[in-house]
Amino acid sequence: MKDNSLNKEIKAPKSRVRKIVLCVLLIILLLAGTVAGCVYYFTKDYNYNKIEKEPEKLGFEEVKQEQIINIALFGIDTRSVNSFSGRSDTIMILSLNTKTNKIKLVSVMRDSFVPIDKKGKITYSKINSAYSSGGPELAIKTLNTVFDLDISEYVAVNFYKLADIIDSVGGIEVTLTKNEVEHVNSGAKNIYKVLKKDTSSLKDVTAGTQLLNGAQAVSYARIRYVSNSQGTTNDYGRTDRQRYIMQQLLNKVLSMEKTKYIGLIKPILASCETSLTYGEVLDVAIPLLSEKPQFSETRVPDTSYIMTPPKTKAGAIVYYDLNFAAKLIHSFIYEDITPEEYIAQKGVEKNNWYATGFARPDIQHEGE
Repeated sequence: MKDNSLNKEIKAPKSRVRKIVLCVLLIILLLAGTVAGCVYYFTKDYNYNKIEKEPEKLGFEEVKQEQIINIALFGIDTRSVNSFSGRSDTIMILSLNTKTNKIKLVSVMRDSFVPIDKKGKITYSKINSAYSSGGPELAIKTLNTVFDLDISEYVAVNFYKLADIIDSVGGIEVTLTKNEVEHVNSGAKNIYKVLKKDTSSLKDVTAGTQLLNGAQAVSYARIRYVSNSQGTTNDYGRTDRQRYIMQQLLNKVLSMEKTKYIGLIKPILASCETSLTYGEVLDVAIPLLSEKPQFSETRVPDTSYIMTPPKTKAGAIVYYDLNFAAKLIHSFIYEDITPEEYIAQKGVEKNNWYATGFARPDIQHEGE
């Protein structure tokens, strides 16, 4: 079983001869057009953030498989339109297999109770606090250490700017339940007010399948208190909505004429902060045009292996076996086995946490 203490020895990394791929928000650009035109748009409004790239400083030893590239996607909860700071209330792992052209998306519940190494002091807290405490580097390191991954790149977007991205592709189609309608309408009006847009131009949505603009789609993605069309509620339903939005966004772009892709570059990159250089994006994006990628998604944890949480000063948490979750993520990314298939074949692992609960006197809880 993998040790989650974060105190294991880090070995020197092997040679890492590969190009870094874009994330879903950059994949949707697909970059058809001249290189010169792309470079112009990239450099004009490009929120590039150079981060530490040494594997041992990001919590991993070596790349797992050269053809599979994992990247962190963060949705930042901020009240500032132009800020990329705050808690990462949306956390996803984007995995791209450059050999099979398969894209996989894994949501990690923001309230997952995990060990976080803050300047050598290990505390257990909600995983979304890593980004606000130490920026993208600590958030990436936490994902790598907890789930035994090899992430070294990220893309962050705040929710207001995500609305701009969705508007740039002409909106996306979503099926709404009656309970979701009120939240979408009120949420969209609030976003318009923050962006200083005329709310009278915003048409209310109704139940059923329809085209949502950026503000409406983002409001949909943030719903937590009512069930979605699959009957899932709370934060679990919210992560399901978020992955659905990402998939619909990708599908919308793939259905567009390639001549329109170049016009998406400016609004999308202006809405993101990323550690990817435009050269790294170009190296991978153009080959993707030759074949439509296959898309699949999942969530960690599934309700089948969630445990009763202990009382902590971190507040309401999502508590589960991190080692088992890491196995499910690896099977999904590297073996094309979904968590549902894995559990059907092997069952849910039952370690002593199920019997005794959380007991780590050597590690402090957040706030203690």
